[in-house]
Amino acid sequence: MQKSFYRYFLLILLLQGWGCVLRAQGLHFSQAYSAHLTLNPANTGRYNGDMRAVGLFRQQGHQLGNDYRTAYLSFEKPFYYKEERIDAGLYYSRDNSAGSTFPADRLNLSGGHGLRIGEKAHLHAGLQVAAVYRQINWSDTSFPDQYNRGTGGFDPGLPTGEQLDNNRSFWLDAGLGLVYGYQMKRGLLLAGYSLQQINRPDETLFGESYRLPMKHIWHAKADIDLGHRLFAIPAAFLLKTGEARLSLLGANLGYQLEPWLNQHNSLLAGLHIRQADFSEARSLIFSLGGSWQYWTLLVAYDTDISRSRHNSISASGIEMSLSWVLPGTPITQRNIQWERY
Repeated sequence: MQKSFYRYFLLILLLQGWGCVLRAQGLHFSQAYSAHLTLNPANTGRYNGDMRAVGLFRQQGHQLGNDYRTAYLSFEKPFYYKEERIDAGLYYSRDNSAGSTFPADRLNLSGGHGLRIGEKAHLHAGLQVAAVYRQINWSDTSFPDQYNRGTGGFDPGLPTGEQLDNNRSFWLDAGLGLVYGYQMKRGLLLAGYSLQQINRPDETLFGESYRLPMKHIWHAKADIDLGHRLFAIPAAFLLKTGEARLSLLGANLGYQLEPWLNQHNSLLAGLHIRQADFSEARSLIFSLGGSWQYWTLLVAYDTDISRSRHNSISASGIEMSLSWVLPGTPITQRNIQWERY
């Protein structure tokens, strides 16, 4: 009876203390468009080149001794079937939520295909399937009988009378999406929608089964030439799953440097707001970076602006993304123009 009490009591604490992260059942990158395969499987292959690799790392709640750490790594490559280009993508993510007590690992495979549907418009469609493994790890959690009188604190390494199993859950996830693009006179406009967890997978912990709701993601982005080597990349993003919502709104401003070895180079700086309906605004996100040859680096920092200070744990953080694109050859280069970043 005591064992069950502690199990459910600590699980409730996890769900309350980190509810904004866990309810969304997904990654929470500030640079949502850098983790493009988590946004929409139709983003698979949406770049100018033969290969692309992206890595992101986020450290969140850094004012605590035990931070949240989230990592993402993806790779994409096109394949050809009867002169049709089919894009394939693979990403792995590790989301160490709730102070490393509630980690989730995800391996995601996606495919995409793009085509022109008009003189200035194109459409890209994508499918994905993923394997997700989530567990509850009590190794860093301390209990009342682990109080160390010598140090005056609790020590998880001391023996405890509580027998708490490391509960595990595994499920498969499926999703699909579309991205529509329109070539404007001075740039490119993109809008997309993806539906994930369409199979409503079961997450089972402590013998209790919870059927995950479908995840809806709407996103829009533009790449606009302002003249004098300046360009702007405004973006908006909304995720809804069950009763949970996450939104992002803002823009990056860029300066085009002189080309070198036929590659475009630029500097970027931006400002975004998380939970962009303002009545529930949680953080401002400042970003700075640039692209040089095959590489693009962007660093983002979240600063808490919420009215309720108890949200500051999940609303602050620092994040770094690094992407690499191998330029396409004249034979494989597609004639659909994608955005610069």
